[in-house]
Amino acid sequence: MQPDGTVKRKLVSKRLDVDYGGEYRTKASVRPFALDALNPVNSGTLNAQSTMPVIDFVERVYLPEYVAKQKRAATLKQYRDVWNNHLKARMGKLTLRESRTVHGEQMLAKIAEQAKLGRSSLRHCKAFLSGAFKQAKRLGILDGLNPIQDVSIPWAPEPEEDTYAYNLAEIRSILSVLPEPARTVVLTAALSGLRKGEIRGLNWEDFDGKELAVRRSVWNSVVNKPKTKKSKAPIPVVKQLAEALEAHKLRMGPLAVGPIFQGGTGKPLNLDNLARRVISPALSRCTVCRKSEEEHKPESHVFARDNSLPGWHGWHAFRRGLATNLHDLSVDDKTIQGILRHSNISLTQNIYIKRVNESQVSAMDALGEKLGTCTVSERPGKLRIDSMGDKWSRGRDLNPRPADYESAALPLSYLGSA
Repeated sequence: MQPDGTVKRKLVSKRLDVDYGGEYRTKASVRPFALDALNPVNSGTLNAQSTMPVIDFVERVYLPEYVAKQKRAATLKQYRDVWNNHLKARMGKLTLRESRTVHGEQMLAKIAEQAKLGRSSLRHCKAFLSGAFKQAKRLGILDGLNPIQDVSIPWAPEPEEDTYAYNLAEIRSILSVLPEPARTVVLTAALSGLRKGEIRGLNWEDFDGKELAVRRSVWNSVVNKPKTKKSKAPIPVVKQLAEALEAHKLRMGPLAVGPIFQGGTGKPLNLDNLARRVISPALSRCTVCRKSEEEHKPESHVFARDNSLPGWHGWHAFRRGLATNLHDLSVDDKTIQGILRHSNISLTQNIYIKRVNESQVSAMDALGEKLGTCTVSERPGKLRIDSMGDKWSRGRDLNPRPADYESAALPLSYLGSA
């Protein structure tokens, strides 16, 4: 395979899988081994494109002909970032046909060591490579097993900070310091659970006073359909949000057509800019003079952030917060799944609900009550267990308390101190 994509014949030689000598001294005797070696070529199952470097295949075929046409624009950017930031420079001249599982194993190990990525990011790297080789198989360029299939994910520490979810008190604090239209945008995020792109994609015809219809999602300047089929479900609008949207519409006047939240050009408002220019400064104010950190001047006091206000954790923290707040109000998980429009309830339960289940707390409290208390005797070298009382076991008759239980004592050496 040439750099311009054309195929050029090349004469090559290959050593047969048999040593010369004994019964293998003539052409006729080694012909079966030669035929086995030539079989992929003669049968037409060996594609000349399999000699293409992996880099060329990814950049000429996989990304432009598959990912760009099958995936959303935001997903394409993520794919390109993974490829350019972590994989491309480590590929060298490796071809599709030469690629083996050991190459993928070594590559991920180096990425984990050098780039310090977490396991989730390493899974993205493996998924990218596996997807590229799957596409090569679909196109008939490769046959056999995907060489990335059995590559393991190296051990790496998970991020210490969990994904954040705003509680109701934090949401009220945020709303109290924001000007319009930022206040209404945040209220929409907090009470609808819409994704950032879905908020940008809202048009006035999507709001009928009772529901918000999710018909589109906007990423940068690209308009997409909703993320999944479930994502197209309408969202009920609570009274506070309905009133805020109606007031926002009145403030817009004759401009209240097209996007509900508009920038200066009438296009969907850039929510990242809104967060950077308006929301973050409003949440980072001085506890003394109430000025934002950007406006603060070294006058009679040093800037001291007002810690009664929450920090900014991104737009998705409102979506997680909605799930958590509904869960705290004893709303069942299936209903929360419907409001967030998740296709799988396990996603709602495992990722979006950020509180310890109340039943788990009750269960642990019951265990503690059952256990009673353990006290250490003041006598040197002795450990005594007291205060178990009638809670020795659920079935006292089946598990009677020892007669000498109250005076039972164990030497400290029993615990491994000797």
